[in-house]
Amino acid sequence: MRVLVMMAVLALSGPLMAMAVQPPDDRDILLVVLPPWQDGDAVLDAVDGVVIGPVQAPFAMLVQSAHPRVEVAAYDAGAWWGGSAGVLAAICGVRP
Repeated sequence: MRVLVMMAVLALSGPLMAMAVQPPDDRDILLVVLPPWQDGDAVLDAVDGVVIGPVQAPFAMLVQSAHPRVEVAAYDAGAWWGGSAGVLAAICGVRP
């Protein structure tokens, strides 16, 4: 069982690191991951952003913002992670 867990962690560590270090582009859609106790509207106000999409997930939202340091502002507002949704899509095999 431990070996399977270690294999899963190793398999996911590369794509997760690629997501974590990729800075979002000004035109990118940002994926913001929130803790369940965090108010998503407060994060939106902090990054001067708008939610994209008809449905918002319980722990994440897609945001478009013109904030110059949107990933830092999202983190400072209480988000766990904020990064380019395009990077996540590329990891999952979606191509524009």
